[in-house]
Amino acid sequence: MLASNAHAMTSARGRTARRWGWLLAGLGAALAGLALLRAPVVGQASLPPTAIIVDETDADFQRFGPPQWWYAVTGTTFNFYGGAMYYTYSEPATRVNYARWMLPITATRPMTYEVFAFIPRYHSSTANARYEIVAGSVTTTVAISQNRYYAEWVSLGMHYFAASGPNYVQLTDVTGEPAGARKVAFDAVAFVPQASATPPISATANAYLPLVLSHPAPGVRATTSRYISTLDPALHYAMGCAAGNAGEQGMVILAFGQPWRSDSGQYGVIYYRRPGYPFASTAAVAEASQAFLRGYWECAPAFARLSLAIGTNNYRGATLQADTSFAHGQAWGQMIQQVHAWLQEHAPAGVAERLAVFGGNDIEMSWNTPALTKAWVNGYASATARPFVNFGTCDGCPTSGNPAQSPNNGWTVDDVWQVNRPPYAIPFPEIYLRSGINADQWYRMSLYAALNKGAKLDFGGLLTQWQACQDRRSCGGLTDNTPQQGWQQLQDALNADPRTAMPLPPPSDITWQNAVSANAPAASPLASAGEGRIVADVLPPLSAMTFLAENAWEAPGIIVFAGRARDPAAGGSGEDTGGVAVFRLTEAGEYVFPPRVLAAPMPTGALRITHAEEGRLTLSDGANILRFDVVAADWVE
Repeated sequence: MLASNAHAMTSARGRTARRWGWLLAGLGAALAGLALLRAPVVGQASLPPTAIIVDETDADFQRFGPPQWWYAVTGTTFNFYGGAMYYTYSEPATRVNYARWMLPITATRPMTYEVFAFIPRYHSSTANARYEIVAGSVTTTVAISQNRYYAEWVSLGMHYFAASGPNYVQLTDVTGEPAGARKVAFDAVAFVPQASATPPISATANAYLPLVLSHPAPGVRATTSRYISTLDPALHYAMGCAAGNAGEQGMVILAFGQPWRSDSGQYGVIYYRRPGYPFASTAAVAEASQAFLRGYWECAPAFARLSLAIGTNNYRGATLQADTSFAHGQAWGQMIQQVHAWLQEHAPAGVAERLAVFGGNDIEMSWNTPALTKAWVNGYASATARPFVNFGTCDGCPTSGNPAQSPNNGWTVDDVWQVNRPPYAIPFPEIYLRSGINADQWYRMSLYAALNKGAKLDFGGLLTQWQACQDRRSCGGLTDNTPQQGWQQLQDALNADPRTAMPLPPPSDITWQNAVSANAPAASPLASAGEGRIVADVLPPLSAMTFLAENAWEAPGIIVFAGRARDPAAGGSGEDTGGVAVFRLTEAGEYVFPPRVLAAPMPTGALRITHAEEGRLTLSDGANILRFDVVAADWVE
């Protein structure tokens, strides 16, 4: 590509930094002089059988402009209509490339048609795609924010096409956005005939503001998984009983928290409770899990079947060194074997055949290296033949839009496969993003396994966090798939390709809700600092797609995590920079949601808090030094 190309792409960092400014500017330009609908139009997954569809490979589709600025993309029907599309780059004012979808001459005319544009899952980042519907002497312009739709049909309104033409839909690269800043997608257009050929009373143009499609899967029932903030057996019994009374069947995950080794050498977790970062040994985790199982079997219908995954994660702590990571995995495997044996011995007749116990690990590429994570897996597999459920991510993994992309933090695709492979792992991935990128990443992981390892991945289900988002109001409308939406996304992605097709088991949706017990012993701070204290290797209650912590500073009423601030819309693959996450704390020391996540005022690496004095923190990434005012919750120049 020539350096003088007006379509030249800006840097990824520049696109991210200016994203919202361009969005507002683009929408402002798009809406000027247009009449708004009372309610936004929701995209839809399918059209009636009467639809006349013109795809970019058909004779009724025409492209114009310099061919070097047209980019062809192929993939699966999960991402693009018919498995292919074109795109070009945005222009602020002067048209360079454009395309037309002609109403076929075989179509009935005169006739009123509802016109739809298919917005593909990738290469559709413009906030102001201007579709022109030309019906004889009447031209109607409809502005669509393509970056809010994901493989959906979006209505461009009702239009009367007379017997004489011209009759077509046109889309150009003129979006009002900076040259080369955004991608404009050209996929299929559909004409859906209406019952009456009577022309509409008016031809007022409309701007359709988008909503993300909800793909209902009414026959799929989700279980309830939980982030654990209590080790009280009575409360775990109550949570198990609640699942039984609700008739939940499938996989339930109890996410106990961060792997840890106590000062006395015990292995266990720091669980999700404030204040004090309480430690719970594997023995305490086992007792709580047994209480959950007993509660379930005593309250569930006699036919109900449940698999319980007793989970930790790979976020630092005991997994910071290969020997302790192996030892923690081994201790966790021994605990799972013990709980399994307890179930076989103590469950009433017939119950043990309906209940199963597995290990669990929320493995995320951004949280740890592949070598240290695989050390935990090897330790686990050395202690038990019971598989563990990997309810983690595929941060930075390849997508259909970027198939050459490498996973984050030094991982390879083969590393990811190794922690999801049989016989010791059951993949149960987080499908959080509304955009469908998470589902697409896991489809490509399964395809890699099918092509290179002799068998596709055998998914045990999937995890969403819709209820957790409602609990904490912290997902921003990006990572709050309902379990039905997440299930449909992964089901569609896998079954669009016969090499990965499979019947997908039911999903589970995770929540922060469970009662809180009395305080447990706290982990010791590593250093004191000013009015508060600096604490290392503490996991904040945030998704790795939002923030990656290096350390934290806490004082009465507040805690500040330092690390990397991330764009969750990128699915763990976007560029990130140093930043802080600031939580207010209640008098009891509980987190107040939502937090403030603030990126550094300049590009940096991951930040660590190195010093604190009178409410001002000094942070560094090793090359830069920044200061943060805790009271003002803002950076200091």
